Formats: sequence, C-alpha cells, structure tokens
Amino acid sequence: MEYFKEKNVLVTGGTGLVGRELVELLVKDGAKVTSISLDENNFEPDWGVNYIKGDIRDFQTCVDAVKGQQYVFHIAGIKGSPVLVKELPYVFFTNFIQMNTSMIAAMNASEDMEWGLYTSTVGTYGPADVFYEDKLWDQMPSRNDWFAGWSKRMGEVMIDAYQQQTGKRNISIIKPVNIYGKFDNFDLRTSTLIPSLVRKISEATDTVDVWGTGLSKRDIIHARDVARAAMHMVEHKVDYSVNIGKGEGITIREVVETAIKVSGKSLDIVLDSTKPTGDDARVANIDKLNGTGFVPTVSLEDGIRETYEWYQQNKDYNGRYDAFHTNDYTNKIEE
Repeated sequence: MEYFKEKNVLVTGGTGLVGRELVELLVKDGAKVTSISLDENNFEPDWGVNYIKGDIRDFQTCVDAVKGQQYVFHIAGIKGSPVLVKELPYVFFTNFIQMNTSMIAAMNASEDMEWGLYTSTVGTYGPADVFYEDKLWDQMPSRNDWFAGWSKRMGEVMIDAYQQQTGKRNISIIKPVNIYGKFDNFDLRTSTLIPSLVRKISEATDTVDVWGTGLSKRDIIHARDVARAAMHMVEHKVDYSVNIGKGEGITIREVVETAIKVSGKSLDIVLDSTKPTGDDARVANIDKLNGTGFVPTVSLEDGIRETYEWYQQNKDYNGRYDAFHTNDYTNKIEE
C-alpha cells in the first residue's frame, strides 16, 4: 500500500490494543511513526518508532505532539468492565472529555496535519438492536454507556462544530464495536468480554464462570481490523462517521464456546444471570463501511486463537497505565 511511506504520523495510545496494531501496520508501510501514551513500556523498542510518554489530557502536550505531523490517529482511550462503567463513571467521563477535547483542538489548530482520525464508539448510540450512524441523535446513549457514551459523542460534536464554523473538515470518525486482540487488558477486575474470558479459560481446570445469561449479542471485531479501517479512512479522506464492525451479532455463549475450543480444554460453562452484562444487543449497521470499500479479514476463531496464544506468552505484562487506580478501587470494594 505504502500510502504513508516517509510520512510523519502520530498515533495516540500507540502501545495499546488498537494503537499497537496500527503502529505495526504504519511501520510496515514505511511511515515515520511517533507514539504518545502513558504506558511504561512497549514490545518493539527497535522499530525506529519515536515513543513519547505523555499525558494527552493536557492541551499543550497535544499541541507539541501534533506539531510537524502530517497524519494524526487519535486512538487512545480507556476500556473497562460493566462493573467499572457503573462504579466509576466519573473516571470514564473526565478522562475521555479531557483527552478528546485537548487532542481534537490541537489537531484543528495544526498547520501541518493533512488529515486526522478520531476514534469514537458505538457506545454513543441509544439502545437498539442495530446501530445506524444517521440515527445517532434519535436517542440518548444507553444507561449502560451513559457517561462514556456522552463524552465520546461530544468529540464528534466538537468536530462538527469546527466544520460548521470554519467550513473545514479533515478528520475522519470511526465508531468501532467490541474490540479484542493482543495487548488488551486482561485484569479480571477491569477487563471486558474477550480478554476476561481468555484469562478465565487459561486459568480454568473444570468450569468457566460467565456473567449474564449468555444470550446477549455482540458485534465483535479484532483490533488489527480496526487499525486497518483507521488507515483506510484516512487514506481515502472519509469525512463522515463510520461504524467499524462485522455487522452481525454473536451471542456471548457462542463467544465463550469459541474461546474454549481454541484453548483445547474441556470446560463446562457456568452462567451467572445476577451479574451485569450491558445491553441485550450491540450490532452495527455497516452499509457505510461497505461503501468505503473496506472489508474486515480476521475471523472470530482465528482472532481469539491469536489472542489466547499471545496471553499465554505474555501473562506478566504490566506496563499499561492504570486510569482506574485499580488497587485503590479494589481495596475500597473489599472494605
């Protein structure tokens, strides 16, 4: 492809779930990559990537990072389990508002940036069996995503406001569904669906406990496909929001069964319907995605197998920045 060859490219959150995959793809494309995050370390220090440890909640940090960059991928974010979404809404809201406002403002102010990308989420939508981009404002965000959803939605509003005021729009918006893959957060106190299942199954001998009835449906996409989609949107200068997903729902029970299959273990599934699992269905309409010519390539089984095998080899990785201050939070819950 080599669209980004010899181009200066900034990736926020370049050591995380999607950002790490994106950095690898950009390096292969010949880009001059800078990554900024708060993580303590990374896995490929010899790539020639410029790794910066910086807090993009600070506007001046964002301005300094964006300077001289021709393309900016704002990928950084925080993920959390349904319990954390419920118990720590202020953490989600303030972190997202601060980092997105600062980075989008810096992108808009840049004289060097040719095109950028903002990573939103399907969590901005109201409750629905299928999410359509054009129906974003028909409802408020689901109560299960209320604070994180509003903060992410405000990033989209900020981009629209700048366009309305200036007539300029050079930022693509992607809205991924449930993302999984290598470099995810596998801490059972804070992790989301697939990383928590991968760890539980890795440690299980007879049974695996699963929250909910197992009947809730999710549209699930691998982080590498999200990274590919991000590059695709920027290369083609797509100036409208696009859902990033497979466009099909798979039950949580089916996800669990697939994860057990790739592990090679024989485990019984124990469902706990008293625990929260979020909305009953979260599936993206992908007509607009299809219209851009992008097609996801990683199958669920292959993606979970890769994730499971990666976790087996990297169980001790603990360099990720903890936005939740997990130990303090856990101690509070146990008191």
